[in-house]
Amino acid sequence: MDASSGFLRQVIDINPHFIFVKDRQGRFTLVNEAIAEAYGTTVESLVGKTDADFNSNVEEVAHFRADDLEVMDSLQEKLIPLEVITDSKGNVRYLQTIKRPVVDADGVARHVLGVATDITAVKLADDARRALEAQMLHAQKLESLGLLAGGIAHDFNNLLVGVLTNADIASRKLGTSSPAAGSIEQIRVAAMRAAELCRQMLAYAGRGEVTVERINLTDVVHELAQLMLASVNKNATVKTELASRVPAIAADPTQLRQVVMNLITNAADALEGAEGTITVATGVRDLSARELEADCTKQPPRPGRYVHVEVTDTGCGMDSDTIARMFDPFFSTKVVGRGLGLAAVLGIVRSHGGAILVRSSPAAGTTCSVHFPVGTADASVDQTVIPERRLLVVDDEPIVLIAVKEILELEGYVVATAHTGQEAIEAFRREPDMFVGVLLDMTMPRLGGVDVMRELRSIRADVRVILMSGYERSRAAQLEQPPAGFLQKPFRSEDLLDAVVKLHA
Repeated sequence: MDASSGFLRQVIDINPHFIFVKDRQGRFTLVNEAIAEAYGTTVESLVGKTDADFNSNVEEVAHFRADDLEVMDSLQEKLIPLEVITDSKGNVRYLQTIKRPVVDADGVARHVLGVATDITAVKLADDARRALEAQMLHAQKLESLGLLAGGIAHDFNNLLVGVLTNADIASRKLGTSSPAAGSIEQIRVAAMRAAELCRQMLAYAGRGEVTVERINLTDVVHELAQLMLASVNKNATVKTELASRVPAIAADPTQLRQVVMNLITNAADALEGAEGTITVATGVRDLSARELEADCTKQPPRPGRYVHVEVTDTGCGMDSDTIARMFDPFFSTKVVGRGLGLAAVLGIVRSHGGAILVRSSPAAGTTCSVHFPVGTADASVDQTVIPERRLLVVDDEPIVLIAVKEILELEGYVVATAHTGQEAIEAFRREPDMFVGVLLDMTMPRLGGVDVMRELRSIRADVRVILMSGYERSRAAQLEQPPAGFLQKPFRSEDLLDAVVKLHA
């Protein structure tokens, strides 16, 4: 018998799986070395003990006990696909366990035999794969929403051009003494609010108008200090902890201010009108690849040195599900106040090659930090001018074409129009010296504005072109031969005329 016991001991101890037998009181009557090693003790020390004697996790012990009794009472084997234990080093380990009743001659099970396989490596790899898949799906969702937002904003901007310019035309024709003057002004105000919504949509899509400059982030936040006080409720205290010296970053100052103000507004909303503190800090730090794994843009940039603005509130905090959705368009935990504020922040940060990190938990406040890579600004684009008053306007949207033509003609310009890029090229080729300038939509079907501009310049190298678009100013500025001007849709009559007048400066 001793030889048999010794042989059994060697067999179970060489096995890497956890092997054990327990009685009805939950006491171990047999364990192998694998279990003893996991719990940092010896086989002899475990025999006669229960799970509760060496496992401080009450929830784990209760699960083990319930499964053991179920197997012995039912006389049925049970597969437990996933069990969790905490080993002596505090590490969480995942097990797949089979438990079988040990039935005595009288048909009663007084012991349970268990064999558990450590599947920790498999579980962690599967979790990592699922996380990567979720990240990819989220990135695809953001990309799809970005394309949708950009497309809607572009088309809507074309409609707003018609609304704004026709409102201006009506105002000019009727005069300020007309009873309709007030209504026309309200049309203009509403259209400009709609235009601001379009700009936020384009910012989310990463296609907003961008003017890159060399900027000190601390200076920007400092300038916004007074505006911060006005944007939060009277019960909130706003503190600033600004680094005295931070490296310059290449960024659009208007969009940077939009990011800061939206973060502060969100922090103020989190206080829900109660007393609390909002802290706005700036600084510089090196971000590792591991830290950037938590980047909310789902397009983590490269590790390196980043300048950051960090906004912390003492408000209600968020759970992980809310954090995962906080930058979605129009998502809000409030019944009212839904919008594109944080979605625009996401788009702006992504377009600047930055990162967003969020720390929060329910009732523990939130810290949201936006990180911009240290860099230098691109050179600005010079705009050239020439005198004359005959213009060619090209746009595939009739409402834009008609409105722009009428505004320019009211100012005494002679205007020819074209609905397509090919039509514009043919009109220009017929009379290349008759046009001093061309107003050209960038995003026409088949033949886009950039290609048309290139063809026009092959016909006459010195032709001056003003590009029009709901987005893509940065693309226009990066062209090898940039345009003479750019009009961001939707534009007012004043914007249109200012751009054209610069051709005569």
